Amino acid sequence: MKLVSKFALALSLVAVSAAPAAYAQSNEKPKKEKNGKEAAAAPKRNYSKPFIAAYMPVSDLLNKAKNAEAAKAEFPKVVAAIGNDDDRYEAGILAINIGAPLKDLAFQEQGIDLLIASATTPADLKKEYTFRKGAIAYDGKRFADAEKHMIDAYNLGHRANNIEFLISNAMSQQNKDAGAVAWIGKAIESSKTTGVVNKTYLVRAAILSAKAKNYEGAANFYKDLIVAENNPDYWHDALAFFDRSRDFNPEETLDIMRLMRATDGIRFQQEYAAYLDSLSYIGVRYPAEAVSVLDEGFTKGLISRNNVTFSERYNEAKARLAEDTRTLAGTVAPAKASPKGMLASLTGDSFFSHKDYKTAKELYESALSKAPVVDKDGGDQTDRTRFRLAMSKTMLGDYAGAKADFGMITGANRKAMAEYWLMFINHKANAVVTPVAAAQTT
Repeated sequence: MKLVSKFALALSLVAVSAAPAAYAQSNEKPKKEKNGKEAAAAPKRNYSKPFIAAYMPVSDLLNKAKNAEAAKAEFPKVVAAIGNDDDRYEAGILAINIGAPLKDLAFQEQGIDLLIASATTPADLKKEYTFRKGAIAYDGKRFADAEKHMIDAYNLGHRANNIEFLISNAMSQQNKDAGAVAWIGKAIESSKTTGVVNKTYLVRAAILSAKAKNYEGAANFYKDLIVAENNPDYWHDALAFFDRSRDFNPEETLDIMRLMRATDGIRFQQEYAAYLDSLSYIGVRYPAEAVSVLDEGFTKGLISRNNVTFSERYNEAKARLAEDTRTLAGTVAPAKASPKGMLASLTGDSFFSHKDYKTAKELYESALSKAPVVDKDGGDQTDRTRFRLAMSKTMLGDYAGAKADFGMITGANRKAMAEYWLMFINHKANAVVTPVAAAQTT
């Protein structure tokens, strides 16, 4: 990954340390700055004499003769002479500087190991070099080593260089999916502190979650994407993962597909098939909606009229449409007059499928006035009715009313579905507010 390579190669920026002899027995007092304050003294080092003797010729080869290859060849003598942590620290700096002009990362890594092993190395430097060791391992596709050293660096306090994201990738390369998801989650939280959601991280997190068959987790990551951007592709993926995350009945699936359609998120042939199945699981219940959905798919080229299944279902729905439309108006009065709310709720469903959201709203309100809304099998359909009342209000632009009704949903599945409809409402409301605000400033 180029990002890591840049940081690994940045080792060449490390300054050449002063020769050990300069520090060996220094008793120099701190110098005064111009303002009279004492300047910080260089830390006193206690280099061993054998180390100084071995170090100086190699340092001269690098810095005076400018012969990094020769310095590399002689460097083992420096390592052999190390007698304490000060020696080890200085040898590490020298190795890094020898490796830089040679672009020899393996040699620089040897220097990093010496720095990490030295108690003399300042904590901040040790943290950075631990990360850089991980970066070199990452570039070399040694992902287990990269994971280890980057986590060590993280635990030492390193937070730069997209470290959480890199750890996640290193773990993913080892098929450690659960750990990869956890670390990409840390990367997302870190990016949020900047005030900008990193969309690449969120997409990556969703992919990793789906790979681990955690579809609920994938859908949750896409929620952040949807909040950040009203993007049809994001809506598609969010709702597709959401649909796989729970066991939905056909009525619930229908309302998920309706939202996918409303957000222009339907992308694939199988999704049109699923939409039709939820419309027609007990016969062609909603021919107007079936014809409308299929016409959209044909126009967009996402499904073909030459597909036998789609063409047959289209013809079947088309044959029912005229009669369904002709009789629709006469169903309103009986539904409202019925003492049972279910008839008004079902009639509201028919009007919703015809995109007559105003009449649908009135019928759902009528049904709820007779709550609980109970079907012929004794099942409570109050939640479903209220949910579709909220959907009708959404399509009519009554966003405050829709939010209030979605907020009253109690069933687990529909409560989860409501979260997505509420995000849709927020984007719709913002789209209305923004042009008004722009007009006021012109």
